[in-house]
Amino acid sequence: MSELTLYGDASWQSPWVFHVMVALDELGLKYKLDPLRFPIATEIKSELRLHALLGKTPCLAHGEFWLTESAAISEYLSETFTPPKHSRIMPSSVEERARARQIMSWLRTSLFGLREDRPTSSVFMRPVTSPLSEKGRQDAEELIRVAEQVIPAGTTQMFAEWSIADVDLALMLMRLIANSDRVPQHLIDFAMAQWGRHSVRKYQAYIPTSH
Repeated sequence: MSELTLYGDASWQSPWVFHVMVALDELGLKYKLDPLRFPIATEIKSELRLHALLGKTPCLAHGEFWLTESAAISEYLSETFTPPKHSRIMPSSVEERARARQIMSWLRTSLFGLREDRPTSSVFMRPVTSPLSEKGRQDAEELIRVAEQVIPAGTTQMFAEWSIADVDLALMLMRLIANSDRVPQHLIDFAMAQWGRHSVRKYQAYIPTSH
């Protein structure tokens, strides 16, 4: 198997690097992690652009193939490293797989007010004490509305099988939970079940304790 290298974020504040690291660990793949400081040095950005089209992180190099965009990376991994040798990180059902893609796309293109008020650093490092802005509050209500539709009470995953979309949704909910904002208990239970996964705990172990 060609060597896997993940170019990540040395500040440990990227939800999308988190997504890819969880995917790699859930698949049981060995990889080299190269955290980059921001702004990315000109020569490194040029190398990323040369091989992966875009000079950004996360960027996965698998042998001669380089790829950016976290959802594209996890889909590539799920189609390259398949069962039964590897765990499944996307649902096997066509409909559920489509729904997982919908949720992941929505989380990447929406809820900017909530993401501004409750940055990733407030989940993994220091909570914030400021109240939600009006836009953040509206985003929080929309997040909870959607989450309640896809996470039935008494369940800790969206589908019959765990998927990488569960962790993405859990991280967005953790923006509220970690900062003591109001969240229905069954959604807290869902998020904390994801936070208990070995892959998530492994990511957290990388974060410097000085933060």
